Amino acid sequence: MAAKTDVETNGCTFQWKIENISYYWWLPVGYLMESPPFIADAVEGTKWRLWLWVVEGENDIGVYLQRVEDCSGPDIVEVKFQLAIFGKCDSFLTEISDLERFAKAKHLEITFDARERIFLTDREAFLPEDTLTVECTLQKAEETLVKSKHVFARTVWNGNKRSFDWRIDEFSTAQPGIRKNYKDDLIEFDLVLNEDFEKRMDIEIISFDDNIRYISWNTSIIDSEGETENCGIKKCFLHDLMNGILPPTLYFPKMLLENKSRWLPNDVLTLNFKFAFLITENFYCRKKSKLEDEVVGKEKSQSTAVLIEELKSLCIDGIFSDTELRTSTKTFPAHKAILSARSPVFRNMFSHDMKEKISGHVDITDFEDDTVHRMLLFIYTAVTDDLQLESASKLYAAADKYHILTLKSRCSSFLKENLCPANACGILVLADLHNDDDLKSAVEDYILEQRKQIFSSQEWKDFMSSHIKLAADVMYKRLCQE
Repeated sequence: MAAKTDVETNGCTFQWKIENISYYWWLPVGYLMESPPFIADAVEGTKWRLWLWVVEGENDIGVYLQRVEDCSGPDIVEVKFQLAIFGKCDSFLTEISDLERFAKAKHLEITFDARERIFLTDREAFLPEDTLTVECTLQKAEETLVKSKHVFARTVWNGNKRSFDWRIDEFSTAQPGIRKNYKDDLIEFDLVLNEDFEKRMDIEIISFDDNIRYISWNTSIIDSEGETENCGIKKCFLHDLMNGILPPTLYFPKMLLENKSRWLPNDVLTLNFKFAFLITENFYCRKKSKLEDEVVGKEKSQSTAVLIEELKSLCIDGIFSDTELRTSTKTFPAHKAILSARSPVFRNMFSHDMKEKISGHVDITDFEDDTVHRMLLFIYTAVTDDLQLESASKLYAAADKYHILTLKSRCSSFLKENLCPANACGILVLADLHNDDDLKSAVEDYILEQRKQIFSSQEWKDFMSSHIKLAADVMYKRLCQE
């Protein structure tokens, strides 16, 4: 009889990676981040979860170990646990271990005196690629750990920014109840002009994505010269969204009526709304062994090249396509599943009873054939070929509209790398149009570095005439640097 070589597992090790952890600081101190739940087969098949938070006013990082309420197994289980925060090369903070009895829904609080070390002094070691790793091992209290079954999960934080304008005609006589609807793939809400003692703007939530954790609204009034007056930022969190009606985003200041020629030209009020989302997504994954990584590493280049060619052929030939992208002059066959996997905007179109799902095609009339073709090739292959300044700028705009973030980032990098005195002003306008603070800042820095040549050019003189505020922002940045 052959000897039995497999050792039966009698423990469970759960590794939780929190990616883009810096977004946590958008939230109030003490906000609880929750991991995906995991099953500890070796502990009576019980279900568990970790929670993480920063303790207010202290140097502590807190972790809750919780037995989930809707959990199988006995009413009480006694477990031995080990908990640690890991960094590069398997370095870790002091490992905490203990015995504890857990009823269903019970949680145990563990704290690490390490907030400053993790987020400041040793950030590079403990937050590689802005990712925090927490690991917890569970086993029955009476057993000695022989082998642990590993479960891997990720929580990914991401930020998104959107903006739109609202023009209200005959504002001084406008009646309460006027609405402006906004809807995208993450949220739908109405802006409502109301009135009690004075006119105000309310936000009424209609629906929102379950992954949203935070939203901030920045409201501005646009005057007759196109300049903006910032009216402040309002913040709301998940519990606010669930209530449906948020605190007013704006009480209209008296300056509107005191200077109508500036703020109400022809009795028209123009508002700009910028808002930022913070969303989280949870994933389970399997970690490869070192041997698997070596094999995959040797074959990756060849396999990737073959896959890219096959996907490119699928895109160009349109085999088994089930939808179309239509410009004013050309039709491109496409596949809903691939579009949806790469773009949340397309995913929203095809997931709901919108006209694109019903009609079987998507009308794209605001981009040229070449731009749509390049966007499709990237969606299928993640390749951008033969970019030039003009094509990169148009592709950047398309990527922003359809929220293809990797494509937008690649186009942004191309534009940064190809800045020159002749195109800097145009790229600055593009960055501002798409609310890209990172690209805008990079262009402003370049203009200031090359200011002797740029400030004396005809392009800059024309730019100052047509984009007064953007030019003023550059000059203000220069003053701040001096």
